[in-house]
Amino acid sequence: MNRLSLCATFVLATALSLPATALARREPQPRPAPTDTLRLTLDDALQRALTHSEEMRTARANVKQTQGQVLQAMSQALPQISGTILYDRKLQSLFSGMAADTGVFGAILKNSSFAATHAWTVNLTAQQLLWSGGKVGAALRTARAANRAARENERETASELKFQVRQTYYDAVYSQRLVEIAESTLEQARAHLSQVRSGRLEGSRSEYEQLRAEVDAANQEPGVVAARNGTSLALLNLKRLVDVRLEQPLLPITPLVARDGTVPVVTDLSTAVGQRPAVAAANHMLEARRLAVKLYRGQYWPDLYVSTDLSHVAYPSDPWPVRREFRRNWDAYVRIDVPIFNGLRTHGQVVEARAEYEKAKANRDLAQKGAAIEAAQARDEIVRSQTTLLARRETVRQAQRAWELAGVRFKNGMSTQIEVSDARLQLQSSEVNEVQAMRDYLVAIAQLERAVGHPLSVEHQPLEQFVPVSNPEGTH
Repeated sequence: MNRLSLCATFVLATALSLPATALARREPQPRPAPTDTLRLTLDDALQRALTHSEEMRTARANVKQTQGQVLQAMSQALPQISGTILYDRKLQSLFSGMAADTGVFGAILKNSSFAATHAWTVNLTAQQLLWSGGKVGAALRTARAANRAARENERETASELKFQVRQTYYDAVYSQRLVEIAESTLEQARAHLSQVRSGRLEGSRSEYEQLRAEVDAANQEPGVVAARNGTSLALLNLKRLVDVRLEQPLLPITPLVARDGTVPVVTDLSTAVGQRPAVAAANHMLEARRLAVKLYRGQYWPDLYVSTDLSHVAYPSDPWPVRREFRRNWDAYVRIDVPIFNGLRTHGQVVEARAEYEKAKANRDLAQKGAAIEAAQARDEIVRSQTTLLARRETVRQAQRAWELAGVRFKNGMSTQIEVSDARLQLQSSEVNEVQAMRDYLVAIAQLERAVGHPLSVEHQPLEQFVPVSNPEGTH
């Protein structure tokens, strides 16, 4: 066995003798999941969504695209300047024999484009459009109107995204509150069970009452599990909107009710939708379609151009010329392009542009009506949820007092286990209804802001003191 074979055998044996763990260390390991909890306020959630969401990235790209269209339309009114450098290597020519003549005629052919072996041409061309029947101006105004529509669509996308984030954030906080209510109810049921068991040992409570208390406490456990599952689902939806990894723990920290006990109260329930970005975008698109009709109709008119062509030509004996070998040629032109007949293509474009204009007008009207209906519905929902919230708040107070009295009565032997269970169930139901009403109220405010296209005028008032705003008449 030669030395090369011995080395190969040694390397193979060494590799096979390595432990599996040593080889495994070289394999790429998956990135560990983050364990730090992300504490997210509502403002932070809105900022993350506006910065990282796919919808906003698409809207910004549309704006940039229309900006490019504006530049393209503007370029038609600016001078068009281009330059070319051409090298021609004559491999074979009909005039090669004539160029070999030593006479004057042969010398002329040898230094011309007919028989020169090497030819260099440096050309500079400039062209300016003088008149186009209004096509260039219409194209520029059309592109600018489309750009304004794209910007308004970007604002509409941001408004829609803000509403979705707020709604999802409120859902997550609402779900967390449901978990707290369910856990509190379970704790109350277990505390009552402990009380009944103590009474059972003392002989003041029957076995039936203990069984009822045990069943009642056990029945609260599925509600806690269901509430926690609902919270997990709500947090997943929120993570998707704010661009947070699904395995990243997330904790919304902005409560439904402010820490000082105040809630936002809308002071102006006007439903005018003139500032709605979707309506403004529809108006700009309508203007763009109207200008597009003028653009295509302008194709019936001729175009007037003025241009110039400056050339330097050299026929050197060697491949690379020197400056003194170049000769100049400079021409100026005036050109009129007259459309005579193009197979009715222009007529078809005008017909299509007019149809697009009618569609844009219908879309504008549809956007206005849809925004007005959405604003009216959101306004009515604010009024309804305000009234419901006040009623739910009072119901919670009454249910809390009834639960306390039921506990005292049961402790003193004046009530039954059923009365205690009913009181606790009513308290839980009233607390859930109050949180639901608070969530609906905040979502209605966010929905009205989206519908009218601007922030609402609000005042923060204590929940126990604020007076619902009445539904104004004639605000459609």
